[in-house]
Amino acid sequence: MRFARALILSFLLLSSLSAQVFSPKVLRKGQVDASDLKSLVAGIYAQAGAQTDPEKAEAIWRFFLTDGRFVKPGFWYHIAGWAYEEPGGEVLDPVKLMNSYGFGLCYQIAPLLEAAFKAGGFSDSRVWFLTGHTVTEVFYDGAYHYYDSDMLGYNPVGKGDPKKLPVASVHQIERDVGIMLGKLKSPTEADKSQVDDPWYPADVKEAAMEGLAELFTTAKDNWLFPHTRFSQGHTMDFVLRPGERMIRYYKPEKPGLYYLPYKYDGRQWSEFPHEVAQYKIRTADGPHSQRDGRLWGTGVIEYKPPVIPAASPAVIEVSSPYVIIDAEFTMRVAMARGEELSIETSTDGGRAWFKAGEIAGAHNGVWKAEPAVKTTSEHGRLTAVSGTYGYLVRLTRTGGVKLQDFQINTRFQLNPRTLPELQPGRNEMVYSPGAPQRRRVLPIRTDLVERVAFKTSNYRLVLEAGQSYAVARDAGPAEFLFELSSPDGVTLSAFDAGGRFLEIHDNIAPDKLTAETRKTALRSTGTSGKRAASLAWSTAPDGEFRELWSYDEKLTWRDGVPIDRLLRWPEVDRQVRTLPPGTRKVYVRYSVEGLAIDDFRLATVTPARPGSQLTITHVWREGGQQRTHAEKIVNPRAAQSYAVETGPGAEPEALILECR
Repeated sequence: MRFARALILSFLLLSSLSAQVFSPKVLRKGQVDASDLKSLVAGIYAQAGAQTDPEKAEAIWRFFLTDGRFVKPGFWYHIAGWAYEEPGGEVLDPVKLMNSYGFGLCYQIAPLLEAAFKAGGFSDSRVWFLTGHTVTEVFYDGAYHYYDSDMLGYNPVGKGDPKKLPVASVHQIERDVGIMLGKLKSPTEADKSQVDDPWYPADVKEAAMEGLAELFTTAKDNWLFPHTRFSQGHTMDFVLRPGERMIRYYKPEKPGLYYLPYKYDGRQWSEFPHEVAQYKIRTADGPHSQRDGRLWGTGVIEYKPPVIPAASPAVIEVSSPYVIIDAEFTMRVAMARGEELSIETSTDGGRAWFKAGEIAGAHNGVWKAEPAVKTTSEHGRLTAVSGTYGYLVRLTRTGGVKLQDFQINTRFQLNPRTLPELQPGRNEMVYSPGAPQRRRVLPIRTDLVERVAFKTSNYRLVLEAGQSYAVARDAGPAEFLFELSSPDGVTLSAFDAGGRFLEIHDNIAPDKLTAETRKTALRSTGTSGKRAASLAWSTAPDGEFRELWSYDEKLTWRDGVPIDRLLRWPEVDRQVRTLPPGTRKVYVRYSVEGLAIDDFRLATVTPARPGSQLTITHVWREGGQQRTHAEKIVNPRAAQSYAVETGPGAEPEALILECR
């Protein structure tokens, strides 16, 4: 048993208690809202006019098609190696995928489809790994139906109008490959009377349909995820403080600016994307679509704290709903000889700090610093804040060091198809506010869980080439207890808890590099045969715990077809939205026996005080000139509409949100 040393930070989170603006959102009227899964799917249904379950399933499938020829604005595109974040690896969180990326491979779009189907009201959806391809099924009309937005196809069963026929499941194609191959007139031509366009256009063109079908019919290595495959630990909540503004560009702000993922193999860091000369895929070009002109977007959060306290050290909190690329700190410094100033960053709540820069007097003028660089490579660099969603900045000074014009610039990456695209003419805009609350994620690395946990017992880490999971050390459960509180000292209004639990068998574990499977040294997580796991919480470390979730080995087969090729790796996410009045701390307990855990997800929610003004600025180009429209939102707590008038040839450049 081990008790973690209490983390004591005697700092002020600047402006944390002042009036702020919470998760402001601007959309073009009728635009699909990607900031929330339920809103997204409601918008997809509305745009498609989908009423029946088959119509709804097809609408979701069609919205995420990777080839921009078949759907506008082409929300998603196919590219490998760019949606990756350490330590988790390939990104499977649907909100991150939609908003920070907008691209990925089959093993990312399949969980995203699963999440969309479930958010859209379907009773079940599930993911299959076919050892070479990952696909999704959705349950309706008493059966599962397979839809593939990555390879662009689905398979009606029988003869007649494909829109009126039932759609095949994975299991059906496993047993009868004619369901798929029977729709070919020749190896390079589909019978258009039997399929809904598009029907695997790239595979048909390359006479590769037999190869695709073989992924299904070699059923021995087809694995089903019977539990939820996607995580839900991320939201698009963010806060704008007085003196803070968010600029989101519809294209990269400058050439070569993108989030470059790096992988860690237990010894060193290296670039994750791979160049493929055959397909002219170059890392230096960034994560652009290989099919058309679709690009990623970038943005920057600029924060000028109204006051820097004289006390040292001073700590400033920075958070972003988008994946962070890099950061920069600028200020005017006046300091005498012998005086010193240093700036550091932390991405784990202040447990570990990395020096960004230091300066010694005498000095009088502008000083700039950047987060520490972990590694450099051919196409970029990995800094101490890259690939995260927030960090702390600590200023430490001696003597009478004076600071003025202090500014933090945090650059991030985004999917520009989530922004309200201005079109020539009258653009009706809809502004809506978020709840007046601050959500803070507690960063936890499984291999460094001791640094964060309040208490641990009976566990050991399995470390394998930069990948890790925790299991019970001896007989009985391994337990991890975490204390959640707010650094502001205010009461908690809610919290989130979740993680990924693993039943390991036959030496098979998740691979962070491929989102598929890998061989592990551990043959099985169960020695006694018992398999149990749970999440529970309490308001006291030794108090009465309330269960949030427990592992149930028993599976219910909705279609009556049991599957014995299973990857039991449930992604679990729970929200507690009602706490006893005055709660300042909660304790969350993870317990595993006969299972492992390789991801802990925790976040706190605290109430906050709104009241600042918000200025929304649309920037576009028209006739070679830059144009702007500024809309002042006097009461950012109330939803409202406004119009932006543009001329012929208008091209959007940026959307700026500024808190005053």
